[in-house]
Amino acid sequence: NVLRLSDDYKAGLVLLGCVSGGQASNLFALLAGGNVALSVACTLSTTLLGVVAIPLLVKYFLNCIVVVDGIGVLESVSSLVLLPLLIGLGVGKAMPSLVKRLESIFPLVGVLATLILVAGGASNSVATSSINATLASYLLPLLGGAVALLASHIEIGGTESMDDASRRTLVVETLSKSPTLAYVLAKKHFGQYAAAIPASGMVSL
Repeated sequence: NVLRLSDDYKAGLVLLGCVSGGQASNLFALLAGGNVALSVACTLSTTLLGVVAIPLLVKYFLNCIVVVDGIGVLESVSSLVLLPLLIGLGVGKAMPSLVKRLESIFPLVGVLATLILVAGGASNSVATSSINATLASYLLPLLGGAVALLASHIEIGGTESMDDASRRTLVVETLSKSPTLAYVLAKKHFGQYAAAIPASGMVSL
């Protein structure tokens, strides 16, 4: 309401806020010196939880029903997260010397793949986005990351707060949403203008 977004843009913003952390968060956790294993676990668990949570949250915030293909999401998780993870673990066990020689270029490959995603998001959002919509797509993850950073310093029941690597991972996971899933849902259920927010989210990613 502060940014005076149209209903279509609000729908896209809600969807972007509801989806789980994207696979790019694993790369960002690596680059930030975070706990990559924790990042993968967070991405996987929130993606699986999203099968149930996304329709409920959209229903609550937008008072409408968005049907999420649970089997399709699970297949995507398997192909995009589980399969690469298992292959990576297998190759690391079978050929550790090869992995050691190649590990320096893996972040570069990840960055290049992310740039391709950004280019796609920019081309999809330029015709339908507005300054306020773009600003909203940038503010949402930043505010979420700030809340995650504050929450990571809270000590519960006398337990110690998180270590720095885990704290960075939590912030990265909250910052890095899955704009691709939000884009598909927005375009399918709300139209091209609603999809402009997640498309802009690809750029802010």
